Amino acid sequence: MKRNRIFMAISKLLAVVLLSFSAYACSSPEKNSQDPENPVSVTAETAKFSQISALNHFSGTVKSEHTVELSTKVMGRITQLNVEAGDFARKGDMLVRIKDDNLQAQKNQVEANLSQARSVLQNTETNYNRLKALHEKGSATQKEFDDISTQYEAAKANVTVLNGKLLEIEDMLAYTVLEAPFDGYVVAKRVSQGDMAAPGQPLVSFEQANGMKVEVTVPETEITLFSLNDKVSVDVKAAGRQRLTGVVSSVHPSGNRVSRQFMVEVSLPDMGRSHGLKSGMFAEVGLSSTSDSALTVPKTAVIERGQLTGLYALTDDSEVLLRWVRLGDTIGNQVEILSGLKQGEKYVSSFEAPLREGQKVNVQ
Repeated sequence: MKRNRIFMAISKLLAVVLLSFSAYACSSPEKNSQDPENPVSVTAETAKFSQISALNHFSGTVKSEHTVELSTKVMGRITQLNVEAGDFARKGDMLVRIKDDNLQAQKNQVEANLSQARSVLQNTETNYNRLKALHEKGSATQKEFDDISTQYEAAKANVTVLNGKLLEIEDMLAYTVLEAPFDGYVVAKRVSQGDMAAPGQPLVSFEQANGMKVEVTVPETEITLFSLNDKVSVDVKAAGRQRLTGVVSSVHPSGNRVSRQFMVEVSLPDMGRSHGLKSGMFAEVGLSSTSDSALTVPKTAVIERGQLTGLYALTDDSEVLLRWVRLGDTIGNQVEILSGLKQGEKYVSSFEAPLREGQKVNVQ
């Protein structure tokens, strides 16, 4: 009997708990949220295609607009080389001097021969003019005039040849002193004082102080985004430079046949010597472009459930249906919809309270 009374008491207690839970469930906000008399207010839009702007990012390398390899076309020993990599030099400053004793000796000899040839030419020209006048008067024979004419032409040719030799030697001498072609920096010193310089051998790499550019490698699928004179944004974080305005100065017409990459050059604005940019620094180039028409919705329309993304579509009876969608790029406050929503369908773009499948809503 005692066990029966205990069992009956427990049964009554469970009945009370179940009745309380049922009453709570019936009065819960979740139940009331489906009350058709108090629908949730939402904002709805119709899905449509539109042109969207995208910011494309490309990696590049900072380089100088003008980089030259200074070399010579004479053979000789380097007698002076007082610069190091990183040194700044003004236009006309001497960077390298090569021994020129042999060329100076040749120049002196040619100059002496040229001086003598000019004296001979002057004397021959005087005799030529005198005999020419006599020949015109009939006082000189034709042979005498022909002989002096031949001597005169030979004297002029000799002077011309010697002038050419002198210019050639002076040109060679010019390559024994290498000067800075513009204001800039020594990038690399490839020889040392005392080394033997050979024709065509690079001695010093030199680059302009101002005028920097960025070389960008672009895949073949995106090269059509670039056109001459396009404005782009450039970030060089290593130099503390961001949002520099660059201009596309060159789009190479031929790409690498193996990597299918094309070279694009972007000129940077002149920022003076203290710009902090150095050749070899990493740069990021941003190019705004207008893509093809895309189906987009506001970010406020997208809901996330774990790894899934979706939105609420609207029926003709103002009921919401959860629609799972696949997202594309995000542009500003718009998100591209790749699948799950079709053009012309209505969807909830924003809502004030949580929604559930099949719930009626009040469209604002």
